Amino acid sequence: MRVVVEGGANVLIDYGDPNWLYRLCKKFPESLRLCNQYTSENFRFIDGEMKPFFGDLLCPMELKSVPTDHLELIRNYITNLDDNQVILLKIKQLKGSSFRETLLHDHFTSIYRSNEGVILMEIKPKWLFSRLKYCRNCTHNVIKGRKIDYCYKVLLNNAQHFRDIVSQCECVPMEFIEDMIRYFSGPDNILSILHDAQRELEVKWLDPTNSEDVSDELLRCMTLRDVTCFLEWHPGLPIKVSVVDVDLKLRNKWTHWLRTHEKLESCESKVFH
Repeated sequence: MRVVVEGGANVLIDYGDPNWLYRLCKKFPESLRLCNQYTSENFRFIDGEMKPFFGDLLCPMELKSVPTDHLELIRNYITNLDDNQVILLKIKQLKGSSFRETLLHDHFTSIYRSNEGVILMEIKPKWLFSRLKYCRNCTHNVIKGRKIDYCYKVLLNNAQHFRDIVSQCECVPMEFIEDMIRYFSGPDNILSILHDAQRELEVKWLDPTNSEDVSDELLRCMTLRDVTCFLEWHPGLPIKVSVVDVDLKLRNKWTHWLRTHEKLESCESKVFH
């Protein structure tokens, strides 16, 4: 058993099965019961609210309950073990150990290559549909000081923009580039699917004053603006796509969203395209 990735809200655990990972919620370190409650609610949210948009593209996952004393490392993340079971989210492993070479890594994109020449892209498209007149993604880059010269919103409308994304990668096969351009030119690519889902759930921003003002619709919308997509390329085979990070947002995130919105609106170097 080992920790693969530790994020702000979750811990990914490798139990030794090369095909599956187990995700432990640590959103509420003061209560295992609350973490279990969120994990169960989140699974229902993903299955009921997100799966209709993504179907088979959604990364396979299921709930797994284990006795608390079978997961010793839980004490590193949760101080109050007020439940005798730990509810984990069992998730399909998308980035196996064979992807050892990193070709590109920035805020929106990571590209890996395996020993066999398989290429895996991990992308965060963020806001593909928005009624804002400026590009939310690129303007946010300006605020954060990120020097990123591409945008998935541009790729959505111009598949040739993919060349700009991989321009920093060395030794990327031309066949990979052409296959990805062909994929993003098609009507059913993941960016188009995500764009249409964001458009369907888009809600007008109303400045909330407390958590009770945050609607379920806004929570669903913000989830769709924060998903991660894996695209796996094998020479001569169709692109394999998996969608992850479709988790239910907590209402207390509204203060962060509001601060970000205010910074974007006041930014004097907004990006338009």
